[in-house]
Amino acid sequence: MKLCILLAACAAAMYGQILPQGLGPAAGAAPTASQAEVGPNTVVATVAGISVTVADVRKILQTAPAQLAQQFKQNPQMALGQVYLIRYLASEGEKAHLDQQSPLKEEIDDLITLLKQQVLANAMVNQEQNGFLVSGEQIDDYYQKNQARWEEAKIKIILIAFKPAAIPAKAPAETSPAPGGTAPAIADTLKAAAAGALESAHPLNERTQAEAQKLAGDLVKQLRAGADFAKLVTQYSDDAESKSSGGDFGTPIKASSSFAQDLKKTVFAMKPGEISDPVPQGYGYYIIRLEEKTVPPINDVRESIVKDLRDNHMNEYMKDLTTRFTPQVQRPDFFAQPGKFLSPPPPAK
Repeated sequence: MKLCILLAACAAAMYGQILPQGLGPAAGAAPTASQAEVGPNTVVATVAGISVTVADVRKILQTAPAQLAQQFKQNPQMALGQVYLIRYLASEGEKAHLDQQSPLKEEIDDLITLLKQQVLANAMVNQEQNGFLVSGEQIDDYYQKNQARWEEAKIKIILIAFKPAAIPAKAPAETSPAPGGTAPAIADTLKAAAAGALESAHPLNERTQAEAQKLAGDLVKQLRAGADFAKLVTQYSDDAESKSSGGDFGTPIKASSSFAQDLKKTVFAMKPGEISDPVPQGYGYYIIRLEEKTVPPINDVRESIVKDLRDNHMNEYMKDLTTRFTPQVQRPDFFAQPGKFLSPPPPAK
């Protein structure tokens, strides 16, 4: 392993000296429009007389260590040269039977064993997850017990908006930032800009928050007493988009939606036809009527169920293995300072 690292370092240093004099990453003729398209079999370079195609480079990168892949991003010409240089030197080493000499033979054997273990371990993990058989009964049971995950709710809303409270102006002396601090004036400006942007997107009237809250509460009482929802939408709602469709919110609410958690919690706790209490959101209060709740058919979510069951199995599988292979410490003094005990002994006098 030390030899490989040293070789890579030497190759990088060598190419660092060669490239400025030769054809570096920024040198060479610019491609012209008349050049043929580059495909898998296109020869993109020759290295020591060897033709290298796009497919060859792709194959190299598929198994490349992270360090080489990063080098290829930064300087593909140098990285490609290193690959073929190492291949050449390795081939010459085999011809000289260096791989049969100690201690190199043992080092190579150790590297092959380690690489084989890593490849097989990864393959075993993939087989354990992707090869885990999920029965139809398991899918049905999971679907029945977890329907809330896929439940969708259609709602209608009335938005009662209010005017954000004005941000009081401050004297210049009060807005000077302390060394290394943030100027209060900048924060106030940002707040004012945010409020202005919201008002531009959703024009608000002159209600105060208290007035909006009282009006929303009054409308909830009327609706629960049997008032016509659509009429109150037309008369009071400040949400222009839903107002034109009788309060229809449009987008179904799902557990995975990006809406605020308190809004989703309110919606999924309701029954069809039920009217919510006013739900504060930003500069307004939402009055919600639940229209319906639906769950997609099992076939629409079958793939996600299989994935969940396999993921659950894999989590349990790895949890058991991690517990099984957690070292039971017999000598705490060693684990407190392992470097102390692992340092090579001093040379004999």
